Amino acid sequence: MNKHALAVLEFHRVLDVVAERATSEEGAERARALRPTTERAWIEREQSRVFAARSLIASEAHWAPYAIPAARRALERLRVENATLAASDFMLLRALLRSSRMTLDSLGDPRLPIAARAVLQPISSRLVRDAGSESAIDRVFTDDGEIRDTASPKLRGIRR
Repeated sequence: MNKHALAVLEFHRVLDVVAERATSEEGAERARALRPTTERAWIEREQSRVFAARSLIASEAHWAPYAIPAARRALERLRVENATLAASDFMLLRALLRSSRMTLDSLGDPRLPIAARAVLQPISSRLVRDAGSESAIDRVFTDDGEIRDTASPKLRGIRR
C-alpha cells in the first residue's frame, strides 16, 4: 500500500490506538512500526495469536498479561563484557524476570483453553523462569533499589 493511501486511511492514528494498549514501551514501539502486508501466512499467524489471546482473556480464569518493564537498555548492557549496571538496571531486570515467571505460571492454569495456549506456545516458550537470579537480586537490593547491608560481609562491616 502506498504512502498516500495510508495517509488517507490515517493508518498512523490506528497504530497509535493500538500502541496505547501495549503493556510496555517496547511493545508500543513495535506496534507503531507495523506496516500493512499481503503475506497470507503472516496475517493468518497474527490473527490466530490475537484470537488465542482474546480467548485466554475471556476464559473463566480471566487471564491478563503482566506488565513488561522497559528493560532494553539494561539488557543491552548485559551483553557488554565488564559493563557496569546501576541499581535501577537491576530493578528493571528483576521486574522483567518476575513478569516472565508469573506469565509462565499463569499460562499453566488448567482453566485456560488448551488450544489457545498451544497457539501461543512459540511465544511463551521464549519466556524464562530464573528464580536464582530473581533471588540474587532480591538479596542485594531493596524494593527501592538500595543496596542491603546484608549484600556482602564486607559491606556489612563497612556500614557498621
